[in-house]
Amino acid sequence: MVTKFISTEYFDLYNYASSYTDAGLLIDKGAVKAALVIPSGFGETLNAGEQANIQYLCDAGDANLAGQGTGYAKRIIADYNKNIIIKRLNKKGVVIKNLPGIDSRLRTFYSQEMDSVYFLVLLHIVVAGLIGGLVLSSTAIVREKERGTIDQLMVTPAKAFEFILAKAIAPLVIGLIATVFSFLVAVWFSVPVKGSVFTFFCYMGFFLIGNVGIGVLVGSICQNMLQAILLSYAVWFPGVAITGLLLPLENMEPWTQFLGKLLPTTHFLIATNGIFQKAIGFAELWPEAIILLGTGGVLFMAGYFIMLREWSN
Repeated sequence: MVTKFISTEYFDLYNYASSYTDAGLLIDKGAVKAALVIPSGFGETLNAGEQANIQYLCDAGDANLAGQGTGYAKRIIADYNKNIIIKRLNKKGVVIKNLPGIDSRLRTFYSQEMDSVYFLVLLHIVVAGLIGGLVLSSTAIVREKERGTIDQLMVTPAKAFEFILAKAIAPLVIGLIATVFSFLVAVWFSVPVKGSVFTFFCYMGFFLIGNVGIGVLVGSICQNMLQAILLSYAVWFPGVAITGLLLPLENMEPWTQFLGKLLPTTHFLIATNGIFQKAIGFAELWPEAIILLGTGGVLFMAGYFIMLREWSN
């Protein structure tokens, strides 16, 4: 049984505990994430044709990791148990290769290795775009207010829309340039790019437009840099917490899912995973493009009307 566990890529043998208490202490200290409790006489019980019991203990402090480990443990034990039953039947003269019933097999699409580094690298690209588009655009507007140069701009022929647009274009361009380096990080970690690179950069632009729209609104409301930075991070936190970056959106409460779907990060994450791992493009992802552009446009205009009122005064 132990060999079955450690021969897979999911479990590594840390040590042999001498008692149930020792196994519990190792889990409590964080030295191990799981323990397999095999009682004395386990082998003799099986050889006698009787039912033998084992116990799998796991640290559920990290619920995601514990769930995966429990699932793998159940599959290993079920496979081991099936082999025992087949051998017992063969000894009794009932020659079979497989147990009758449903043959369930797990097949993973798109990331057969289930390598978490693929998602983590994409997560960092999303977070970098979120911070860059949001903070740069909001502070660019507030800086003019804080320095008093906005009063000088108001007496020039420049219009409020032109001022807002100029402050939005610079963060957008900087964010797209920074994305090139983020993309190189993905290449460095050998993250497969099954879709079109051009499509990815298009959606990155749509994502930045959505974040720049939020930044313009934040910058129009705030009067100094401290307010802008604090409010930007207040917006940034739900942009990470309830958009599927940390936890699956489907596991959240309905009202949280609704809020998450209003944020650009949710839709860009869908698009990024689809482009990188599923090789899909505009034909399948057009709803995400419309939502990203619509979010950015609505928020940009909201910030514009706030600035227009200030400009007129």
